[in-house]
Amino acid sequence: MYFTLILENESGEQVNLSTTANQYMTSKIEGLNPPAGTISTSSYAGMNGSYLNNAFIEKRNVVVSFAMRGIGIEKRRHQLYHVVKPSRYIKIWYKTANIDVYAEGYVETCEVEHFEQQISGQISILCPDIYWYSRDIFYAYYSGVIGAFHFPFPESDAPFPLGVYSNSNLFSITNDGDETGFTLRIEALPSDIPQEVVAVTPTIYNENGEYLQIKGDILTGDVITVTTKTGNKTVTLTRNGVDSNILNRLVSGSTWLTLKEGTNTFRVEAVRGVKKLRVTLMHRNSYLGV
Repeated sequence: MYFTLILENESGEQVNLSTTANQYMTSKIEGLNPPAGTISTSSYAGMNGSYLNNAFIEKRNVVVSFAMRGIGIEKRRHQLYHVVKPSRYIKIWYKTANIDVYAEGYVETCEVEHFEQQISGQISILCPDIYWYSRDIFYAYYSGVIGAFHFPFPESDAPFPLGVYSNSNLFSITNDGDETGFTLRIEALPSDIPQEVVAVTPTIYNENGEYLQIKGDILTGDVITVTTKTGNKTVTLTRNGVDSNILNRLVSGSTWLTLKEGTNTFRVEAVRGVKKLRVTLMHRNSYLGV
């Protein structure tokens, strides 16, 4: 099977471990499958069977076995050490004919045989984040005003719309991967009045009636960014170029919404000014196995 495997460090330096005639010949890659699950159970007293305490997925361990051929092996070995350093961050780019993804982790070991006739090596990477993520980012939008300006520019003097009001508070996005969190960007449409209160307490609902609500005013120029990804759940307000944590504005009862597999539909509401908001949802497809 044709594939490309590239390791990239935090400085953007890369080493290509894809199969070649005289560089790195990757013989095996472990960790492409879904990681193992850990299931904890307890026995009933005096009864058959047991009950589930909890279940979760362990961290991912990507292990790359390779051989080195050709001339200049020592030089290439040091180039490998320069990029792949134990305990340091590494990004794994993996591509086949049907998928183009990456995972992020930290180098556990990078070992290369020195004195064997056939030089071989192995790299072990631990990924606390268990998912592979698509290279492409996918977007969905809601806006009270939809742009209508287009080219070619009309030749007549008849009036034409620059934008039209939307009568729907719904927007949809398709998730082709496993269930995952996403990034939500809520911003006010431009206003002629600086620091004007354009909306109050926006709320995002999913199809099941679960919601994420942020109380308080949204002023002209405000941008609220919400991330619902496991391990990185944040609510940040950007006002006058300054970022501040507003997790305390998340209303009790709110849910860290996620994208289910398939098509997801959301509804935007607000106590006031919903038509003056622009909402952007951004996500990458995530996969437990590739």
